[in-house]
Amino acid sequence: MQLSEFMPSFGAKPNRVLGVFVSAEGLFLVELERLEEPNRFRVRQAREEAWQGQNAPWEDASALAETLRRLCATYGLSRETISVCLPRELFFIYERDFPPMGQREFVEAARWDIETNVPFAEGGYWAGFGRHGGAVELAAVPSAHGAEIARAMTAAGLGIEGLSMEPLRLRFRREGVRVLWRDAEAELSAASARERWTRELYTALYAAFRVYCPEAGIEFLPRGERAETARRWQTAGNVALACTFLMISLLFARNLWRLSAAEARLDDLRQTYALETRGRETMEILAGGQAAAVGAETALRKLSGERRSWYGVFSALGAAAVDGVYLTELDAQEDGALVCGGHAPDYARLAAYMERLEQGGAALREKPVLKESATDERGALRFKLRLRF
Repeated sequence: MQLSEFMPSFGAKPNRVLGVFVSAEGLFLVELERLEEPNRFRVRQAREEAWQGQNAPWEDASALAETLRRLCATYGLSRETISVCLPRELFFIYERDFPPMGQREFVEAARWDIETNVPFAEGGYWAGFGRHGGAVELAAVPSAHGAEIARAMTAAGLGIEGLSMEPLRLRFRREGVRVLWRDAEAELSAASARERWTRELYTALYAAFRVYCPEAGIEFLPRGERAETARRWQTAGNVALACTFLMISLLFARNLWRLSAAEARLDDLRQTYALETRGRETMEILAGGQAAAVGAETALRKLSGERRSWYGVFSALGAAAVDGVYLTELDAQEDGALVCGGHAPDYARLAAYMERLEQGGAALREKPVLKESATDERGALRFKLRLRF
């Protein structure tokens, strides 16, 4: 049984959402309004604002929050529910395949995979993952960026409800004044239809849609940092506290006369029972804690022996970067080798990349080996390299 069964509005979606895409050049805002028909929305406003700060917006969270508050007051935008998208450059992201498994096992496997591969310090990042077709995207962002933005927006009275990254692929379809996304449809208002709809504005629209479709894309903001969640739990806590107080008052009035007669005997029994229970529980806790400590130490030793130094791997791959050569997949082999897949403009760039890897040979045990190469239908060279670190 959930609290929303007693409070019908507890799980309700907001009627207006402000999607914000933050780039180094400016802020891109799209206000989305939910209509009465299912999966029907209206884009009330779409605006672009050049950034006036000295640093990038995500590096000056207070200035970002104050700018958003001013824009909401100036244009009458929704400030109760705001979803923010940051540029992909701030994130560590990769794709991989998981075998079929239940949702709980998948969540644990994805979290462990991110912890194993993320280049950020432990405890210094927010992680997220999401399914896209047959593949799974796993990503992480430094927690300093997200936490500072959440705190600054809350202090400015803005209801931040989501923090995501610019998606790898925008899947919108424009038909006149209609924008189609998944099974949802958004109608452009007259003012928003006159705007020049760039990739940045569509990214802001994607941020707004994510509040209504949280399963789309990757969410990084922890639930406790979301303004609407905090307001809902505060309301629920007040209701629960009032109900508890009322029940206690009724029980107290009903049993007051019975408690007066049995108070002395009950005190003696409670003291005896508390001493016996405390001793038994202490012994059980000590025995269970000793067994848990032994098991945890064994598991930690095993994981420490198996874990690859991914920091050294990513450092070597990044140091050998060549313009136009990108790695898109990593696959650890059973023999300890690492197969890296990617694409390059031509063989000359690929050869230069392999030469740089070889020259930085302090990290490699042997020369890089080109396992596969082929040109796809777009003319890009697809390749796979076998490396041993």
